[in-house]
Amino acid sequence: MPARLAMLAPPVTSMPLSPQSSDWQLPTGNSCVNNAWPGPRSFPATASRLGISTFIRHCKPIRPNHFHRPRPLLEPRQPTCRYIAPRSAARDPMKTQYLRLNAAFLALVCLFVVFGNLPRFVPIAGSFGNVNASELVIYLCAAPILIKNFKRLITSRAVLFLLAVNAFSLGVGIYHYGLALDSMFYNIRLSAMILSGFAAGVALHWIFRDDITRLTKAYVVTYGAAALFSFVLLVIYPDSTVLWLKLEQMGISFTGDPHQFRLVSTYLDPNFFGTIIVLPILMGTLLIQRSSYFAILLLMVIALLFSFSRSGISLALLAFACVFGLRILSMVTQYQSKHIGVRPAHVYFLLLSPFLVLALIYVFDSQVERVVERFTTTRDDGSALSRLRAFDTGTELIAQHPLLGHGYNFAIRYLFKDGTKVDSSLQMVIMSYGFIGTLVTLVAGSLWAWVISGKLRQLPSPLPYLLFRKLLIYTALTLLWAGHFNQIVFYPFWLLPVLALFFYFDQLCVSLKSPHPFRSPHGTFAHSF
Repeated sequence: MPARLAMLAPPVTSMPLSPQSSDWQLPTGNSCVNNAWPGPRSFPATASRLGISTFIRHCKPIRPNHFHRPRPLLEPRQPTCRYIAPRSAARDPMKTQYLRLNAAFLALVCLFVVFGNLPRFVPIAGSFGNVNASELVIYLCAAPILIKNFKRLITSRAVLFLLAVNAFSLGVGIYHYGLALDSMFYNIRLSAMILSGFAAGVALHWIFRDDITRLTKAYVVTYGAAALFSFVLLVIYPDSTVLWLKLEQMGISFTGDPHQFRLVSTYLDPNFFGTIIVLPILMGTLLIQRSSYFAILLLMVIALLFSFSRSGISLALLAFACVFGLRILSMVTQYQSKHIGVRPAHVYFLLLSPFLVLALIYVFDSQVERVVERFTTTRDDGSALSRLRAFDTGTELIAQHPLLGHGYNFAIRYLFKDGTKVDSSLQMVIMSYGFIGTLVTLVAGSLWAWVISGKLRQLPSPLPYLLFRKLLIYTALTLLWAGHFNQIVFYPFWLLPVLALFFYFDQLCVSLKSPHPFRSPHGTFAHSF
């Protein structure tokens, strides 16, 4: 009888017999077992002492089939609804190599932004004059990424639309002026810049994925380094005419305005620098709760003031007014819906901002007076009067071909012949693409931005939408306001970083449709699935 009972009992190796086991229910108060499980060794003796009927009646199994089908020790894990990231790049050599390629290209883009026009100290002669060496390196290094992401390239509507508009302007220019090699070169250069911006956007998406904080840190640190090198250049050459003479002695043709104690920056133009530095300042407001990045933000603000650029300073004021205005409107909307969300860092920044402004005015008293003088003496300023004459020139050129334009940079011969120029970026766009091309581009860009904003709003993290909104505000104000004073829209050091950010958000929204959009362990958007 004990042997037969032992055969009926569950095997010891298949199911642990312990007091904590939940597979058997023993009646409390049983005098035979003293409220405890007898254990595997006393199992036959206890069963024989109780009797088979009593033992089976008192020890009721929750799962009766355990007597016939022993449960295995290691059961397969039940599937859950949590997101399981694909295999990491460290286990895939090809993916690791591709990530290194993207990281190397982004490093080149950072050096391109930081050093600006300083590579012009390395003269590269050609039929089109001196060309920035770093710009050629960017175009060449973007080719492997474009080849690797050829499918993304041909399926990106934004890239194809921009290239189509530029190709159409090339055809219009050839129709009006024939095969003008210099103008065709600038058109091909713009297409190369668009493709390089797409490559940079894809690289940003591969490296940072959905981590907006790390992306913002990278931009802020890059432009902080550019501001630091600009101050070094100011210390070495406080008079920019000395720098222009130095370049001329080296055989480099570069025409610059005479500036006294102005931060001409590594871009060798304070007005361009003043407009460009506004974007990282706006992005840096997302990192104001971190002391180290707040110091970099303060450095960029001081660099903007030392540029004495009316267009840059006014652009910063307008951009911050729009950002805070939208923030207040959002707070009012949240208050009406009884959902108010204000970060403590924003409150501290608003409370301390007046004291910071007063401290800057006290420390840089003479510089502030000079900035105020730049705005109050516009009528007597030669540069302001030259911009008015350039605006009249642009109006005359637009009137010649108002519908389809002259083609991008095909009117350059007319400008060189008369010794004039066009400073307004908006006029340059209309003059190149006509009212039809400009209107179609603006409508298409607005629809694209509306679609991207709608997708970013649905994500659990608010940072992507906040950064994209600041980018839209900055781009619109640059085109409509600051672009009237400087030819900034087609400037490579402005165009490449801005295009990279736009294409980054484009790839980020495209990745939401794929089954495995996030290969980074830091992905936060995966929780939305």
